[in-house]
Amino acid sequence: MDNESTLQHETTLEHALDLAKANHKEAVRLLEKARAAHSAGDVGDDRVRQLEGLLQLAEEDLRRVIREQ
Repeated sequence: MDNESTLQHETTLEHALDLAKANHKEAVRLLEKARAAHSAGDVGDDRVRQLEGLLQLAEEDLRRVIREQ
């Protein structure tokens, strides 16, 4: 029973790490796209700041998940 619990826990942590990496990658992509659009005048400062905050949260989450590994 303990072995099953351990395997499930490892699988859950691996899944959390995969999600955190994907979220971080997407946050970087969105921010880069917004910065390019901002340079073209298509996106305002507020949207860029919002996505910078999103990236910061994604980075914090990724670091947290890595620590829990």
